[in-house]
Amino acid sequence: MKRLRTTAGGGSGWSALPGDLLEQISGYLSTDADHLHIHQVCAPWRACTPSPSAFRPWILARWTARSPPPAPSSCNYSVWLPRRHLQREVGIGAPPAGVPYCCGASRGWLALTDNASSPTRLVLWDPASGAEVHLPPLPGVIQVFLSADPLASPDWMAVASQRYGNMGAQKPFFCRPGDAAWSVLCDRPTAGVDRVAFHGGRIYYMDWMHVLVVCDLNRGPAPHVQIRNISGHISRLCSCDRYHGIRRAHMVSCAGDLLLVVLRNDSGHPSFAEIYKLESPPERGPPLELGDRVTDLGNHSLFLARGENFALSAKEFPAIRRNHIYGLEFDGNYSRNYDHAWPDWAFVFDLGSGTLKKIPYPGEFRDEGSNWQPLFWLCLRSQFMRKQQNALSRNEDPATLSSAAGVEVFRDGIQSIIC
Repeated sequence: MKRLRTTAGGGSGWSALPGDLLEQISGYLSTDADHLHIHQVCAPWRACTPSPSAFRPWILARWTARSPPPAPSSCNYSVWLPRRHLQREVGIGAPPAGVPYCCGASRGWLALTDNASSPTRLVLWDPASGAEVHLPPLPGVIQVFLSADPLASPDWMAVASQRYGNMGAQKPFFCRPGDAAWSVLCDRPTAGVDRVAFHGGRIYYMDWMHVLVVCDLNRGPAPHVQIRNISGHISRLCSCDRYHGIRRAHMVSCAGDLLLVVLRNDSGHPSFAEIYKLESPPERGPPLELGDRVTDLGNHSLFLARGENFALSAKEFPAIRRNHIYGLEFDGNYSRNYDHAWPDWAFVFDLGSGTLKKIPYPGEFRDEGSNWQPLFWLCLRSQFMRKQQNALSRNEDPATLSSAAGVEVFRDGIQSIIC
């Protein structure tokens, strides 16, 4: 998109186009470069068009059993801009050959397999650089988490969940670089291993029944494991006039603290969130005691999903708003309900004002009748973003540098993740 001439003084010319028309036109722009260009035309255009959407996490969705299965050679996932209107799919390039199925997104990497139910290959893929890291195969793998970026840290570790039995139970495993096979992290199966946090040298995970498992790999050859059911503690946290049910509970490492985030229900929908510091449990002692309640995250915001949960600083990621919680509605029934309504795609909760905004289910999926679940946040590695920004400063096309869509744009005027 070429930069347009504007008429000085206002009142006529391109700068006088109606704001609603500009907003409608910008909604059809599919690339971050086009959003950047239209934002740089003039002040009226900048005021009437959404902020550029780059340098922020994207929603990674995966098809469900209620959808027609994709072709054997096609991917079972898609990546989307988290916008309230006119959601757009993001192209992140073709994955490595033979591993089209996604079983997790962590630290900007995708965990890919060759088969959705009985995988024999397991590969970590970085869409930004195209780098690949091969892991030992794990039959029945459900999800993979990373403790650190494999290209930036020599001490990273992978944690994976595996199906156990026929009742929906899962069992966790871990693997370090150079390991020929996975090792058992905890012998006791739980009702899920879909919320994992790495903090203070420990691995924390919690199932949907709020059974918290803490694994310490630094105290001997075998993991030191503590298991506690904290559902009663979480239920008693709500101090409102009427009881609000627990929708989900997440753990997030943020600014040196491990946080417990409790999402509350109101008439079956997410209503508000409570955040508490989660103290390191003693080796022996009373049930887990929560620390102080957190009402302000400072410059940080939290991103909650079925996969990796993380915190980002608005100073480093200027497209997000500080002191917010961005959550995915991954536990919704993504098919037409009895009242012909579609579930929400995601939500944004403002901790300061206590207000909640929703991101609807994409119209493309509704129109074609497919059924996809938003499971993970995908935040590409910053090295790729800086490369794209340098291309823009040289007036080059960012698409020529990488097949991934997404550029770090100039920070002036970038305010919100909700376009």
